[in-house]
Amino acid sequence: MMDRLLGAPGLDGLRHLAGPLAARRVVHVRLAEDLRDLVRQPPGSMIVLTGAATRQAAGYRLDVAIRDAAAASAAALVLTSFDAPLPATATALAERGALALLAFTGDLAELAVAAERALSGPAADALARAEAATSAVLRAGGDPDRIAEAASQALGVPVRTDGAVFSADLPADPPDAPPTGSASPQGHLARAVRLVLGVAALAASGGQSDDHPVRSRSQLLTELLIAPEEQAFRLATRARALGLAVDSWHIALRVEPTALAGTDRYAVLDAVGPVAARLLRSAGGPDWHLARADDALIVIRTQQLDPGRDGLRAAVADAGWLLSRLGDRFPGAGLRCGVSGAHRGPLGLRASALEARTALLRNPAAASPVTAHDVAGLDRMLVEWYSSDAARQAVQELLAPLLALGPKRAEPLVRTLQSYLDHQGSPARVAEELHLHRNAVSQRIRRIEDLLHTDLGDPQQRLALQLACRAARI
Repeated sequence: MMDRLLGAPGLDGLRHLAGPLAARRVVHVRLAEDLRDLVRQPPGSMIVLTGAATRQAAGYRLDVAIRDAAAASAAALVLTSFDAPLPATATALAERGALALLAFTGDLAELAVAAERALSGPAADALARAEAATSAVLRAGGDPDRIAEAASQALGVPVRTDGAVFSADLPADPPDAPPTGSASPQGHLARAVRLVLGVAALAASGGQSDDHPVRSRSQLLTELLIAPEEQAFRLATRARALGLAVDSWHIALRVEPTALAGTDRYAVLDAVGPVAARLLRSAGGPDWHLARADDALIVIRTQQLDPGRDGLRAAVADAGWLLSRLGDRFPGAGLRCGVSGAHRGPLGLRASALEARTALLRNPAAASPVTAHDVAGLDRMLVEWYSSDAARQAVQELLAPLLALGPKRAEPLVRTLQSYLDHQGSPARVAEELHLHRNAVSQRIRRIEDLLHTDLGDPQQRLALQLACRAARI
């Protein structure tokens, strides 16, 4: 489709700079005046940077812009009046991100009109839009406003609603399109729009399902996060059937009302979930899915491609934006958010949820309400390892005599053991870190050795216990 755009009337000033032309289908044409808006564009967008935005994209900022556009699954990024040599890094990023990088010289309004005209012609494109719109309409849960919004985004044509009655200005064939055998507006896209309007009316006439498809995906996602590893792979098949892209890349946001406990905490979480879903749906950008696990709201940010460091920064920004709006609605809840690194696939989904939890545990009193997990180092490797059932079972077995004492009695012993092993067996340094007397440290260590029936002087046992202590506190 991109090669059709390059040769379309009115687009003579459009030229190809780098990246594949046929990697993604162009569905939308979007104008961007600020580089920060790139990550929020809908998938399949041909993003046209204004002259001011193109001037912003100088040096390393061009690399960042390409990464952000690729993370949003954009089809193309168009630079306006760009005549500088293209850096090798930009070329490589466009290729790796499956993003067509283009340059345009001319009037932006003419570019938008000509691009829309080129997109509106062929039957194959109209059929693809109709398919995407029908699927989006059926996922909208019977709500007329959401149906109209979903149909508009997928078709690229504004759809209006008045109750269960839907309408749109039917597009005509472009002047250079092949004849359809009927008078305009009877083009391929117009027929697709009429088909989708009919499906929309049927979907709305059945009444709202109170987000039943969304709730089904949310419930399944919760099961995926808490089920045993073997069962999680079976659940992944069901998740794919429900439209969850479990095989993509995931970043988890864990939202907790830290100022609340008991029934108040559950009540706020019940209220926060639907509000967060509406906010994220209105923001656009990557796919968002919600789940409940461990007395917290888990928000999963899913993308087809590895988001990289720029995607992680965008996720932290999204978390801050979400928390600021939720905080206005729930001011006394003490909402905080932990942000994970990016992981791929069903097990990566579980690792992301663990990392988000770890981020909050490591910084319970941080100045910012949003805390990102360290994307490098031992904690990340431990989370990857500890997300498997075999690793969790090994940790439980190794520390079983301590854990059998119950959480209140076991926690100080595990913490003392970890500190003792971290400080190479120095009671003085453990006492300083834990604010204990040296004799108290020595007594605890002797009790730990008796309970575990282990020799802390054995290097292999020391290493195993050190990893187990860290993992047990994730």
